[in-house]
Amino acid sequence: MTKNKKMFAAIGTSSVVVSSGLLAWQLYQVRNKKQELQQDSLSCHQEQQQMEQQASMPQYIPVPQNLLDSINQFEEMKLSPIETKEDLRSMIPRQLKRPWRLMDLANRGEYEQHLKAVRELSKLSLPDGEMTQLAQSCSRRTAVGLARTEGVDLRYFLSKPLPPDVVDRDIIDMFREILVKLPSGSAELHDCIKYFTNTALDQYVTNSDDHILDIDISEGFHRDSHQIKSIPRPSISQETIIEHCLQALLSHSTVEDQCSVLVTSLALPLFTKVVHAHPNNPRIKSLVGKILANISLHPAHHESLFKSGWVTTLATWKSSPNLLVSLPAIKALANMDVEYGVHTFMPGIYMLGPQDRHVQHRNNLSNWGVDVVFIHGLWGGVFYTWRQQDKENIRDCETEVGDDDDGYSFCWPRDWLEEDCRDHVRVIGCDFDSYLSQWGNNCPTQSYKQNLEERSEDMLAKLVQAGVGSRPVIFVGHSMGGLIIKKMLVSAQTSGDADLQQVAENTRGVVFYSTPHEGTHIAKMNSVVKYFFFPSVEVQELEIDSPALLELNTYFKQFVEKFKTRVISFGETIPTRHLGVDLTFVPPESSNPGVGEFLTVPYNHMDICKPESRKSILFRKFYNLLWDCVDDAMPYVQ
Repeated sequence: MTKNKKMFAAIGTSSVVVSSGLLAWQLYQVRNKKQELQQDSLSCHQEQQQMEQQASMPQYIPVPQNLLDSINQFEEMKLSPIETKEDLRSMIPRQLKRPWRLMDLANRGEYEQHLKAVRELSKLSLPDGEMTQLAQSCSRRTAVGLARTEGVDLRYFLSKPLPPDVVDRDIIDMFREILVKLPSGSAELHDCIKYFTNTALDQYVTNSDDHILDIDISEGFHRDSHQIKSIPRPSISQETIIEHCLQALLSHSTVEDQCSVLVTSLALPLFTKVVHAHPNNPRIKSLVGKILANISLHPAHHESLFKSGWVTTLATWKSSPNLLVSLPAIKALANMDVEYGVHTFMPGIYMLGPQDRHVQHRNNLSNWGVDVVFIHGLWGGVFYTWRQQDKENIRDCETEVGDDDDGYSFCWPRDWLEEDCRDHVRVIGCDFDSYLSQWGNNCPTQSYKQNLEERSEDMLAKLVQAGVGSRPVIFVGHSMGGLIIKKMLVSAQTSGDADLQQVAENTRGVVFYSTPHEGTHIAKMNSVVKYFFFPSVEVQELEIDSPALLELNTYFKQFVEKFKTRVISFGETIPTRHLGVDLTFVPPESSNPGVGEFLTVPYNHMDICKPESRKSILFRKFYNLLWDCVDDAMPYVQ
């Protein structure tokens, strides 16, 4: 028993010794591990400090040895700092350069990124080589955006060569081919369009080979309204034939299906060839611009217009001092930019200003303002009616601006409002003789002649598409244009359409320049004499004391009373010389609507809407009304 106790005591003592050894070993391992972790932590901290120090140090681009040698021998080789800077810049990868980052955002960025990038691109001034590379990289939306940006460098826009199958072809033969291709059985195609297409084919194109002469046709072209008034002489120039063919195509371009035919044919390169052949003819450019503006109403054709090089040409025409050239170009570019510009401009509706793409005319806190809409009268047009008064009558809408025209305005609503309130005023010009009635009175089918109600309804719908009515608006009308304004407002007020009612509710002011509110004695002239002086069916609606006009004026007074609309009217006091006869178009008693402010002024019917200067009462009264409306529209003072 005693022996066993000793054995157990020895075993216990051994166990304690072994356990103590194991515990000591574990403590040793833990201590070593802790030291290793501390060393690793210290090492990581040191590496991090080194990385931060390296990051804070200047970064250098490896310079090739040959350039180093050149720099080391700077004094000997006499390298200029500019050359050295260009050499260093050439080593930076292209995608890291600011212009290319902007181009990438403009081409592929989101809405706001695209807008800001295009704005910044328009401010760049780069060498020709780099600018050419950027131009080649422009997408359609970037090219259109740049074209609509004020002050853009035109080097962004590259010309496109004509297709090989167009270069050597005859222009008249190509017109013949396109006119024949256009379908004539469309339900949307007006009888007058068919008639004049056939006329262009039969009387001008088919017999052109025997009759082309290089003659001036200005006497066959009505300068006031851009209308062809008579069949040209038997011997006709190529320009005359081209103008009649373009007139026919312009009428076709008002129908969407016909636009598709034009785009898929050789029409777009043909137009380029025509413009190159007749670079100094503003009428041809104007007709082509109007056709392109109509085609641009359909987004499916935007890419075709871009690939055919027309954005380049439109960007150049946009800055032309000639309204015939610039206004259709501005409209075509705006229609191609509908994703960012929101609104579209139908035939006969033109944006006079501001023309910068970045002023989008949305009625909100950051982009508020007033719309001003100008509507001309009979025989007038947006290209001619609103020019500054020219007492010697030596200028017209086709005249190129010369050195002696310094300060003269061919469109005072555009020029005189641009500097003062460009950010908060949009100016729109209407041309209610937009395409069909450009043919004058030669169409045997008279149904295209619109009466007052039809004209008003058509124009009101087009103005709504242009965004008119979404914010305060002022209407300005000359002669019959004032009657159209009254009819539009009365119809909009009683309409069940919310957009049309908005036009009535947001109309803040109306200015009438010699509008026959109660008719005109001209309409009661002998029928033969009346037709000789005024061969237009609309004159029939303007008889003095016409019940329809009196009723319209009554409704308009009620409109003014309901919406508290400001009204300013001007009456003529000087007869107008027309075809050797002095005529008083609108007597003072008829030009007074019986509401608002009425002033008689010493002007005739044609000059009453053409102020001599900004100091003229014709402009100052309108301008004061405009600024009253701008002040009322300012969201920060309401």
